[in-house]
Parts: sequence; structure tokens; C-alpha cells
Amino acid sequence: MAAKSLVDAPLVVACKLRITWVLDELVSADGGSDSAEAADDGWDATQRKGGGLLYAASHDKDAAKRAAAGRLQKAFMKGAGSGQTKMKYHQEVDFGRNQLVLAKEPQNAADIALLGMEAWLVEVEEATETLATATGYGEGTARRPYERKRAALSACSATFADVERQLAWVIRHGHETDHKRARALLESLHGLANRYPAPSHAKSAEPAQEG
Repeated sequence: MAAKSLVDAPLVVACKLRITWVLDELVSADGGSDSAEAADDGWDATQRKGGGLLYAASHDKDAAKRAAAGRLQKAFMKGAGSGQTKMKYHQEVDFGRNQLVLAKEPQNAADIALLGMEAWLVEVEEATETLATATGYGEGTARRPYERKRAALSACSATFADVERQLAWVIRHGHETDHKRARALLESLHGLANRYPAPSHAKSAEPAQEG
């Protein structure tokens, strides 16, 4: 059985569907923001671990290991070893992927094997791809998680306002059988509007830093 077009649905039903859709996107965006922060924490921890391993190797009694640590520090790390954790999400993803490319170069591969850092590289790959997935990087959107959440809040606000006007029209001019459902949905809408107010456009609403 073919699905009916939304334009053929009763107005009250169409209004309810529109509210459901924008709320689903808001819930998804809110969860995406939380998961991005968690993924970023994991990525940062992995990078700090690598910096710690190289620092320890740079003080090894074996001169060859000290030399290898110096080369890898220069090739794989930003600054003292944690500078890359201050970058934006998509920059961290690019940085992690570049580390994996660098690891295949002969000298780097030999140094990594000498220091026994192969397992750390596996962690880098896992943490980097987890961060890429959590932030939607590479999926055709450059929006940061907080930008997606703000867009979802704006969509909710606009949809709520439009649906409110339509329901008010149904209550005033619609069929009597629709009045009760329209009033009930309008009451629910007012409750949702209080729960999800329109986002502020002040600059303070934007995070100063990712990473």
C-alpha cells in the first residue's frame, strides 16, 4: 500500500507529524553534541599517551631509542606532545589520519617498531575514526555539533510558531470534530515551546574552543 502524501493528511495530523520530525532532529543533535565531546576526550587521551611514551623513550639508556623518540616526536606530535589536543574537531581527525600515513614511512615504521608503539597506533586509528563519526566529519557537512544543535532549535522554534498559527485557525474556523484535538495539540505545543525556547544569537552562546 502506497504511503499517503502529507498534503493529503488532515491538518491536525500534519501538524503533529511536523512537530515530531523537528523534535527527532533536536534529540539526535543533542546526543551528537554529547558523543562528540566524549569522542574528543578519548582522542586527546590517546594523543597524550603517545606523548608520554615518547617522553619516556627520550630518556632511555639506549641511544638508538632516544634518537628514534626524537624523530617520532618531531614527525608525529605538535609542540611538546599535546598541542594537537587544542585543535578543532575536524583538524584533530585530519591530524590523526596523517599520523597513520606517516607511520607507513620506512624510517618512522622502523622507529615505531623499535619503541614498541604499534599498539598505540591502533588506538590512534580507533580514536580518530570514532571522533570523525561522532562529529559527522566527512559526511557532507562541516557543521560542528553545537551548530547542528542550534539549527535544530531554530527549526523547532519556526515549526512551533507555524503550527501554532495553523491550530489556532482550526480552532476558529475548522470542523467542530477537529476542535478538541487541535486544542489538545496546541496545549502540548505551548509546553514544548517552554521546554525548547528559541536559541540566543549572542556570541557567548558559541563555544570558544573545540578540542
